Amino acid sequence: MGVSAVDIITYIGIPLAVLGVLPTIYTCLKSFLTLREITKTLHRNGVTAITRSALLSGIVEIEIPRRSIIPLERADPKYFALRDTSSALKGGTWTLFNWKEMVIGVKSYRLQYHDELAQPQAEIEFEALIAFLLDRGAVPNKAGWADLRSAGLWTPAGTKLLLSPVSAEEVLSVALSDDSDGILSLALNWKKEWDRRSTDSLPPYWTRVYPPRKGDDVLAALTELEAPPKQEELKEVHRNFLDDDSTASEQATTQSANCVRISAAGIQEAYTENNSRNKPPLLHLRAMHVSNDSTADFWFCCAATAFEAPRGGLWSYSIPEDVLAIARRETVPCGVMVLLGVMTDEDVPSWRTPHDDQAERFEKHVKFAEQSRKAIDEMRLPPEQRDAARRKRLETDAMDFHNDFRRKRMKDEQRRETEILEAMQSQKLPISIVAEANRIWLLRKFSISEEVTMIALVEQILYGMIEDASFAKRLSLMLDLWKSWSQSGGMTKSHYLAVKEDTVMFSLASFVLFLVKGTVSEPTGSVMGDLQECLRMWRKVRLG
Repeated sequence: MGVSAVDIITYIGIPLAVLGVLPTIYTCLKSFLTLREITKTLHRNGVTAITRSALLSGIVEIEIPRRSIIPLERADPKYFALRDTSSALKGGTWTLFNWKEMVIGVKSYRLQYHDELAQPQAEIEFEALIAFLLDRGAVPNKAGWADLRSAGLWTPAGTKLLLSPVSAEEVLSVALSDDSDGILSLALNWKKEWDRRSTDSLPPYWTRVYPPRKGDDVLAALTELEAPPKQEELKEVHRNFLDDDSTASEQATTQSANCVRISAAGIQEAYTENNSRNKPPLLHLRAMHVSNDSTADFWFCCAATAFEAPRGGLWSYSIPEDVLAIARRETVPCGVMVLLGVMTDEDVPSWRTPHDDQAERFEKHVKFAEQSRKAIDEMRLPPEQRDAARRKRLETDAMDFHNDFRRKRMKDEQRRETEILEAMQSQKLPISIVAEANRIWLLRKFSISEEVTMIALVEQILYGMIEDASFAKRLSLMLDLWKSWSQSGGMTKSHYLAVKEDTVMFSLASFVLFLVKGTVSEPTGSVMGDLQECLRMWRKVRLG
């Protein structure tokens, strides 16, 4: 029996035809399943997207909006909360927090498998992001910011920039640059148990200045001192540092802390706590209100920035390089510290020529012998001549005594001038030694516990500058004087005399410069410098 054409088509052609369409059927089915899985994943992660599938090609096309985000208002209850549903997709770490969002474009994806799914990173201002995370309690990582500053976009993925407040886990790290488009790409991480702060905590760019404790109040003790004489270098210096001398201690214990926000241009906002947020005018510290010859606002901002630096705060205000240079350099001669009575010769290198009074002792001996000889010769004379000789000798002795006194005073003055000259030319000391010696001297002078730290003293200085315009001006004049001799080749006699007449203010100025130096020293200073430089380099970043 022969095989017909129908049989061939039935038993061979049809199966071959079915086998030929199976890949197409498989591709369509796979595309449908992939689309369904992607849709479910997007819905589960709370991502809004437009999806479509080309069944014959097996490609799933997705369009997801790219968003620009900024932190919520700090008073919003959601500011310190986590989002109820965050995205676990690649690029979606920014969804951990609540933000103000705005769609700025669309990112298209073409996928064959559902595990390739990702979402666009969000754009955010770098400074706003860092300020928000520091406000949450994150801690800057010194090594990470140094790497980012030096390597930029070539910084290895996974480099930690901010750390958890309770562990070394990363909060903000460098991410892969797949979706960066030439912009710095970062990844976010946060856990609920890391939350330690609330709206009651002080946000970045702010400093809180507490009044001194009773018994440790150097500023109140200053009111008991006699006002220093007016000088050309320290003009318009007033005695009173607090408005009411009799109640200085009581004011220090009852007044509330002052909160001040400092921007790049100076003080921007201020208020007193526990006083209905009554904002003090602080006109004597506002650049637009102070007189042209006053630098109180400038030095307050420098001191406040240095005060907050050890705490890891974030600052818009940048201490000028010339002030940092003064703090770095050795500017105070060791001999001057000895002449001021702050240090002793044993504490510093040898600096003055030893005084040899052997010639003076010999001259006194010769003069005494001559007077004794004249007295013996008088005793040998007749009584009439003896009285005349005695009167003449006494007149001569009186004249010699007067001349010797004037001669001695001139020699002492010349010796003091030489001593001052040698002191100003002596080896200079670093600000750390100067400030520590001044701290011990000042606390002993006012009978205050030597356990009071430099930071606590600077806080008292800031509080005094806020409360009293005359104190702020007096301190700024001393700091201007310090800056003058540092930039003009060294201390002159006029500088020394000004410092000698107001040694207390010189001590307070040294505390400010000591903290300024800390902003550029390891370990705190470098991380804040690197952080600020990175914020200057990268205005916007991609977060996800």
